[in-house]
Amino acid sequence: MKRTLLTVLAVFAGTFCVYAQTLRDLDIRAELLPDGSARITQVWDATVVDGTEMYIPISNLGKMTVQDLSVSENGQPYINEGRRWDVDRSLAEKAGRCGIIDKHDGVELCWGKTSYGSHVWTVAFTVTGLVQSFTDADGFNYMFVNPGFDAPAEHVKVTLVNATGGPGWTYDNTRVWGFGSYGDINVTDEGTIVYESSEPFSYKSSVITLVRFEKGLFTPTVSRNMTFDELKENALEGSSYGQDSWLEKLFLGFFALIFGGSIFALIRACVLTALGYKYKKSMYGKTKITEWYREAPMDGNLFASSFVLDNGWRFPSGQTSSKGLIGAFFLRWILDGKVKVQQDPRSTRRVNLDFSLDPHIQDDVELALFNMARDAAGSNLVLESGEFEKWSERNFKKMTAWPTRAKARGQGYMQDKHYFSRGTQTNADGAREACRVVEFKNFLNDFTLSKERGAVEVGLWKDYLVFAQLYGIADKVATQFQKLFPKEFQEIAQTVGIDPTIMMRTIRVTDNMSTSAISHAVAKQQAGSIRGVGGHTSFGGGGGFSGGGFGGGGR
Repeated sequence: MKRTLLTVLAVFAGTFCVYAQTLRDLDIRAELLPDGSARITQVWDATVVDGTEMYIPISNLGKMTVQDLSVSENGQPYINEGRRWDVDRSLAEKAGRCGIIDKHDGVELCWGKTSYGSHVWTVAFTVTGLVQSFTDADGFNYMFVNPGFDAPAEHVKVTLVNATGGPGWTYDNTRVWGFGSYGDINVTDEGTIVYESSEPFSYKSSVITLVRFEKGLFTPTVSRNMTFDELKENALEGSSYGQDSWLEKLFLGFFALIFGGSIFALIRACVLTALGYKYKKSMYGKTKITEWYREAPMDGNLFASSFVLDNGWRFPSGQTSSKGLIGAFFLRWILDGKVKVQQDPRSTRRVNLDFSLDPHIQDDVELALFNMARDAAGSNLVLESGEFEKWSERNFKKMTAWPTRAKARGQGYMQDKHYFSRGTQTNADGAREACRVVEFKNFLNDFTLSKERGAVEVGLWKDYLVFAQLYGIADKVATQFQKLFPKEFQEIAQTVGIDPTIMMRTIRVTDNMSTSAISHAVAKQQAGSIRGVGGHTSFGGGGGFSGGGFGGGGR
């Protein structure tokens, strides 16, 4: 009866949550020129199933203008009809064409869908007067992605590039804030400003960027008779940049849920997750994975396995493997003899990690993590309790940037293996390998309860423990392993040079240390984000923006 009820609810909820189109990825690049204008290029990776055209509404322009539209696909430019676009035409009549519609409050950039199915469009246009002169600074508060898309994007990235030919952008002369969605915004070491979403967009999601430049970086053609601080104050109102209490957020979230039309999406997500249909078909080829796989997936590559886990959830879950990934590398270094374990002389409950050995690590992203831990260990190269957390607070930008590098490394591994058909959608080989990441977790979760467990060689158990750390179940797996196979567990401990009790303590320490380090770094980042020195974006706030509007996508 319970299963029948859940199935009925899933079908009922699903009828309210089917999007006509799919927007897998929206990649936006804006080159900012000396006069404050911007050449914006958007790459849309989408699947369309109905309608005749795509469109981008841009309003709230003030003294800005939008011009020079171009659209292309597969290197083939569309015919530009200028500002004479006719919406009331067929799919065939709009094929290979683009144009602009002037509205009373702005414009709509339009192009024909040409055909149904998958497309990758490149859309470019110029916005004059984006960077404006305020009395105390230059800058803007601009909406790059609207709420109300017919199919909210699964992933969004916005990159602002310095094309002035002048000084580079750093936190000495530039400040950044982001609103409208969950993600991160930072001034990179390369001098670009990058926003990237951390979870799929909802119907209400948008991308609003507030950027402040010191005077002298631009010669804007548009001036505002107000201070930038006044613009910032308006934008920060209602944001989570250190202003809203958890109770206010809960209250606002409840009313957004009830009155925002997303209740059915939540019901559908909860029901389907409860039934086990929680994985993205675009990653795994299916939405339910119950099978076992008995060996380390992705040839033991932790970056690729972490990438699959983080990008394979069908519904926004807030679950990431970044903390588990750091702990998994720590444990792997210990089991491989690259890091030595020492009993803390001040407490029998703690162990210290000796980073004095040459690790001979070839991968630069893994080596960067090792060097961060070694740096945190101080002059004696022994990482003691609390040192990694304190280092992460002082160096929060490095710490919070590492998961992004790790994600890119995992994606790169899968690209090199030719596991993607387009974007991050897997082909048959990629889906099979991605499934094994989840199937191996199922195996580790259920192994000790199975009558088929048999004897496992010690070498394999090292992989088991490392991947269990990635999955966040190392303590459980190690406890069961020690109970069922005490001889084999002791052999592993002996290869590391410690007794089994300290081995269990080491597993817990690597898990707690990595989790705590990331948490401290994120907390410090959030505390500094209100000053515009990068960090997480705020879903609320962003008032007083220019550009943007509501709606977009297909129609």
